[in-house]
Amino acid sequence: MRLTRTRLVSVGLVAAFVAAFFALGAVSRSSATPAGITAANAVPYVPWYWTMVVSPNDPNAVVLGTSNGLYRSADGAKTWKQVGPQGVNMTSVVVAGTAMFAGGVPGPNPVIRTKTGRTAPNGPGVLAESTDGGQKWRLLHPAGLPSVTVQALAADPAKSTTLYALLNNGRLYRSTDGARSFALVTTKVGISPWALAVTQGDHFVGGDMDNGGFASTNGKSWQRTAFKDSRGGRMVMEYAVQPDDASVVLMSSVGIERSTDGGKTWQLALNSPVMFGPVAFAPKQTQVAYAIGFDRSFWRSDDGGKTWKKVS
Repeated sequence: MRLTRTRLVSVGLVAAFVAAFFALGAVSRSSATPAGITAANAVPYVPWYWTMVVSPNDPNAVVLGTSNGLYRSADGAKTWKQVGPQGVNMTSVVVAGTAMFAGGVPGPNPVIRTKTGRTAPNGPGVLAESTDGGQKWRLLHPAGLPSVTVQALAADPAKSTTLYALLNNGRLYRSTDGARSFALVTTKVGISPWALAVTQGDHFVGGDMDNGGFASTNGKSWQRTAFKDSRGGRMVMEYAVQPDDASVVLMSSVGIERSTDGGKTWQLALNSPVMFGPVAFAPKQTQVAYAIGFDRSFWRSDDGGKTWKKVS
């Protein structure tokens, strides 16, 4: 009965949630969804979709980071099962080598307002690792990384053991030993902390919902990158870097943008009125990419993000 009712009301409620978000500029606290397997639409019913990765071993295995923790699909987003730490707002999930790393902060409320924009809520940071494609997770307590909200993780596509952690206070840390320890890169990343990715040549792209997108050669100084989303704005939600060509970057926004020069310039790849969040490439099939809209739609590209088809 619960799943049937969810199927009937979920699309309308998520749409109303997003409409209220745009109208008020804030996110209100929502009740958590039931744990276990979900089969309503292609995406679990939760208030906020943060991020997504595809297993390095199986292109049909997808892990989704949400305001209600992690969900995993083993059948190409047909059904989902909740995995990993419970009660965590999972802001970021990345693949580094053969491992997955997820970061966030406990609590269901996804986004707060700050002086410069929006971030995940303040709280003790959470960092977890999976070595079996996202089925089982263990909490990490790496040396050198403060217990502060993990806003975004970024894996270096050229170095499988290098991982960056951007905290919601703007501090950027780097690990070169697979998240066993971290060292401070900068006390202030230079842009409002939200989304971050490493592109070719150890360069960075970063951005947020209010201030748009930026590019950097060192993670400290940034230059604005001009683009217009499907509504004519400059919203940045998430990034995905093509595993075998780090000059190709996807950026979710209202619609989806694509870059072929490491995030310096952008072209609209999916013209849609829907706000998109998670976007990811498949490590084993690098022309395959997936994206999730806040209307709970699931999309696939088979040409490196140039064109998109709605799966569900």
